[in-house]
Amino acid sequence: MITQPFHAVGAFFKSLPLILSPGMRLFILAPLIANIILMALIYMVALSYFQDLLNWATGYLPEWLSFISWLVNLIFGAVIAVLLFYSFSVGVNILAAPFMAFLAEKVEEKTTGKVFDEALTFAGIMSTIGRSLQREMQKILYFVPRFLLLLVMSFIPLVNVIAPVLLLLFSAWMLALQYMDYAFDNNKVAFYDMRMALRSKPLLCWTFGGIVMVSLTIPLFNLFVMPIAVVAATLLWVSIFRVENGDFSALLNSQNGMK
Repeated sequence: MITQPFHAVGAFFKSLPLILSPGMRLFILAPLIANIILMALIYMVALSYFQDLLNWATGYLPEWLSFISWLVNLIFGAVIAVLLFYSFSVGVNILAAPFMAFLAEKVEEKTTGKVFDEALTFAGIMSTIGRSLQREMQKILYFVPRFLLLLVMSFIPLVNVIAPVLLLLFSAWMLALQYMDYAFDNNKVAFYDMRMALRSKPLLCWTFGGIVMVSLTIPLFNLFVMPIAVVAATLLWVSIFRVENGDFSALLNSQNGMK
């Protein structure tokens, strides 16, 4: 388990040259445009409501913890920023999902030689859109009740001290869930089975989500986070999750390579 964070960091380093390789650059354009729209919306809302939301959230901090108000402000600020991002990213992810799904396919094909049935045609894109919409709805239904529970915990005395930390960890988990889902979905792994697979490696998922979270705060670079995260997540699927989740072709290929 202690090596899981290193796997996540390594996947991001490996994704940078891969995303710029021939055949991959096409898939940068769609998420780039989507992210420009997303960031513009986030900054507009942040300028208008961010400080009000922060004051509202920190208003529930007990007076006896006022000496760490700076830390609570920092944590609440990060949580609110992530929640703002996630709120707007639902629509953007649906818009970019077909391109990200095909990007994950191309990465897996390039690294393993596996060939997928879907092609970048109208029929293939429509099929991917339908599947992506279903998965996005599953993510929303998974996210909302858990987020509401954590939000309620923020109003409970004493418990509200750790609620921001739990919200931050949950946000990192949701970001990992979002970007790793493309490779799992391409390989017909059910949403529940994907969650169980990711849950078995919590440090990997929190590290992955944390890297995405921090990357989203870097101006200009945050515009390219989506395709980079998808490539990194697909590399983690190939190196860690692929054989464990029923890809018998991967097992067969590895056995043939040993002969």
